[in-house]
This record gives sequence, C-alpha cells and structure tokens, in this order.
Amino acid sequence: MENRKKIKVAPLSFYSNDMAVSKDQLAHNQLKLTFQRDSVMNLDQKHKAWAQENKAN
Repeated sequence: MENRKKIKVAPLSFYSNDMAVSKDQLAHNQLKLTFQRDSVMNLDQKHKAWAQENKAN
C-alpha cells in the first residue's frame, strides 16, 4: 500500500523541462522515422513475396 501512496505523491516524469529541441531536429527525426517505417513495410512485403515464391516451388 505504501507504493501506491508514493506514486500518487510523486508521479514519474519521462520528459525534461530543461531540454530544448529545435524544429529542424524534430523534422529530421520525423523524416528518419518515416523512412524506417517505409523500409520495414517494404521488407515485410518482400518477405511475403519470397514466401509465396517458395510455396510455388
């Protein structure tokens, strides 16, 4: 029960008020994440195609 009281009194924060991120950095990170997501989707499609080819053989 003590743990619940401590959590309510002092909630955890996963961010910093002292950290500043520029719009350029945010845009760059967004582009990287978008590229990574697209790469994973393309790889998934390739794996599915390869699996279909292997089933046909």
